[in-house]
Amino acid sequence: MDEDHSDGGFLDTGKADRSVWLMKCPVVVAKSWKSQAASSDSQPVAKVVLSLDLLESDGPSSPQFTMEMAGPETGRIPKIFSLNMFKDFVPMCVFSETSQGKVAMEGKVEHKFDMKPHEENLEEYGRLCRERTNKSMIKNRQIQVIDNDRGVHMRPMPGMVGLISSNPKVLQDMVSRELY
Repeated sequence: MDEDHSDGGFLDTGKADRSVWLMKCPVVVAKSWKSQAASSDSQPVAKVVLSLDLLESDGPSSPQFTMEMAGPETGRIPKIFSLNMFKDFVPMCVFSETSQGKVAMEGKVEHKFDMKPHEENLEEYGRLCRERTNKSMIKNRQIQVIDNDRGVHMRPMPGMVGLISSNPKVLQDMVSRELY
């Protein structure tokens, strides 16, 4: 943050009591949402579905959350993700900063989720991850051979200060001179 605060360094806490959800999502999903947010239309990017089994013999089971990606052009990204909810986590708050430097507290994290591909999309997501891994393993560096280079730029020139020899006898002589 910049040291120049136009609002005197105050923190806007107007939304501090609001409950927010924190979700860790795969990189491909975050990139997809970012590209959708850059477009001019403000369509929803996904919807969260809460499922309860009310016919469970021991009473209602724990809620199951899934997220369905919205929009026709999600590409090869899976359409449905499972959300694993964590009950025990360190209390956290969400903050934001505007381009003018105004800092605000947006709320307290009520639920924390990890997002993973739903069972029906697991094979497709695995293929996507393998392709991404293979793509990252492609070497994009080039080796260039320099003609008539005698290594002048790689070895120290005579008279350079602070050079230490790698010869053990020279090193031992240097140490013995410093001791006496």
